[in-house]
Amino acid sequence: PPPRMAACTQTCSLVLRPATRLGHHGRCVKRRGINPGTRRVVVPNAASTEATAEGDATTTTTACKKTHTIVVFGANGKTGKRCVSTAARAGATVVACTRAGDFNANEFGLQSELVNQITPKQGDVSKASDAQINEIVKGASAVVFAASASQSGGTPEQVDKNGLIKVARACIAQNVKRLVVVSSGSVSKPLSPVYVFLNFFGGVMRAKIEGEDAIRRMYVSRENCAYVIMRPGGLTEDPGRGASAMELNQGDEKSGRVSREDVAALCVAAAMSEESVAKNATFECYWSDTANDLSDVGVSNMLGAFSGDQDAKDKKTGKERRGDTWVDLLAGLESDVPGEAQQGWGPSL
Repeated sequence: PPPRMAACTQTCSLVLRPATRLGHHGRCVKRRGINPGTRRVVVPNAASTEATAEGDATTTTTACKKTHTIVVFGANGKTGKRCVSTAARAGATVVACTRAGDFNANEFGLQSELVNQITPKQGDVSKASDAQINEIVKGASAVVFAASASQSGGTPEQVDKNGLIKVARACIAQNVKRLVVVSSGSVSKPLSPVYVFLNFFGGVMRAKIEGEDAIRRMYVSRENCAYVIMRPGGLTEDPGRGASAMELNQGDEKSGRVSREDVAALCVAAAMSEESVAKNATFECYWSDTANDLSDVGVSNMLGAFSGDQDAKDKKTGKERRGDTWVDLLAGLESDVPGEAQQGWGPSL
């Protein structure tokens, strides 16, 4: 076996800004001419992170070796920024794409060596050209699409549908091995209460499912590229509970609540997993103790008052998945029928 590389201990000065990059092969580099008062940090080497089964603690070991490179679109969003910090803690080099090209890497209390694994970059999926998106994802091992429509960031049609298609097209062109998409539970059920409620906001649910279905068509017979589409339940700002608190499902028949932290952890696990894990799969995710039939998940869930229903917990779809680790949860998920649309019947804006 090759000799183990010694940990790099040199401390260097670096400014975290869009132009900042790591040195070749992750070696420490210096940037001269730093203005007084600029934060001095350590240029990181690749970090390998092991999380506890509950996912609520991490132990990081640093060594000079190549890591995953994960591009996150929507990196300033509530879920996207958690994807960035989680990926950095997991040892990945992260490109944080935002509309303006800025990213506050200190928000989550990351150590300086982890901060320098994050490169902010301008990447507005509603406005960037195909060529610009291609350049952003070039060389990435995975892309996480956590962008969504907002008052200042484009319409659902521009972001959740066409923006996703644009990013997927670039991933295929650049042979990015995995595209992880954050969609929404109930997105394939136009008659469900959650769909009806959320779709009033500019038709966002229709845009999401049309974006999903476009991805399924685009990835038919792609040998070196795959997608993972996750549909979280009602998103909360609560601390993450970890993998053992989660339930995954397929078929869009059940939902519940889940924290953004746990969704981010699942995104990163999917992005860094082996090619065969959750390949071309679509699934729902929620805390197991909040599980309910989709028809009964309504406004109370979105307001955080939902605690689950015992009858719904006992009622099985046959596709529930539990596990002690994120990879355990993802292992064994069924792949989608290639190219088959999942948009359900019903009126939609």
